[in-house]
Amino acid sequence: MTRSHLLAALLLASPLAASAQTKPAAKTAAPAPATQQVTEVTEDLDPATGKVIRRTTRTTTEPVGTPAATAKVAAPATAPAADTNAQASDAQVSAFFREKTTVAALRGPALLDAYARFIEKVRVDRRGWTSANWSSAAAVLGSLNARYDQLRSTLTLDDKVSIRSQQAEFQALRTARQLSDQVSDKL
Repeated sequence: MTRSHLLAALLLASPLAASAQTKPAAKTAAPAPATQQVTEVTEDLDPATGKVIRRTTRTTTEPVGTPAATAKVAAPATAPAADTNAQASDAQVSAFFREKTTVAALRGPALLDAYARFIEKVRVDRRGWTSANWSSAAAVLGSLNARYDQLRSTLTLDDKVSIRSQQAEFQALRTARQLSDQVSDKL
């Protein structure tokens, strides 16, 4: 055999020799499906007063992407009443502000003005409100918040801070009222 034949034989045999010397790959278990924790909060309301009389929290672990996992919304155990994500129609928003208001038409400055009018109305009228009034106001705020989410990238940092402070003030006023009602019920 000539040198070139020997070299060609070695080149052809080297992959075969390498595969013969390696151990077969260990069988790996299939990766466990990804799971997520889903928390459901159920509140029972007193029909006469609209106050929460019982809150039940249930947490389950379900595979990601299953219809049951995507249908349920994870909520912390201390979540306020279920109407915080509700949105009011334009007619309800107009009735709340007592002037024609189309939330989808609000732009940056008009949205800031709507938040300012909203929190001013809450400050003035809140003392005589029932739980239904608070729910209505929360729905109006939900509509404004949905519009804020659409316009957030166009707003300045100062505008965002102003809106966030008004959102927080509403939640503080509502929580204070709920706590006050709970304390007065126990006296």
